[in-house]
Amino acid sequence: MVSLLPLIGTPNPVLLRRNLGDGDDGPEYGPAVAAYARWEDTTSQIQAADGRVVMLTGIVYAAAALDPRVGDLLAKGGGAPDWRRVEKVDTATWFDGTVLHHEVSVS
Repeated sequence: MVSLLPLIGTPNPVLLRRNLGDGDDGPEYGPAVAAYARWEDTTSQIQAADGRVVMLTGIVYAAAALDPRVGDLLAKGGGAPDWRRVEKVDTATWFDGTVLHHEVSVS
């Protein structure tokens, strides 16, 4: 498998906030980290690992360095961020385990 990100490009600025776990007032998140990815607005429905049925609003193709995780927040960069929860992360890897890119589903 070969990563197609260099061919299709990552034209969209994105912001990522890591989920730091639950605090006294609910989930806590780290500071926003800026990066570039390919953001595609879409609508689909999945059943999450915890059994919830989730309506997805986008798929983000991100470089390996971004390393998003389920529970993190992603937003399109620029203006007022519209934070969306990472619901699913599919990681494309090379045969030796090298990460090529991530396909991130957000709600």
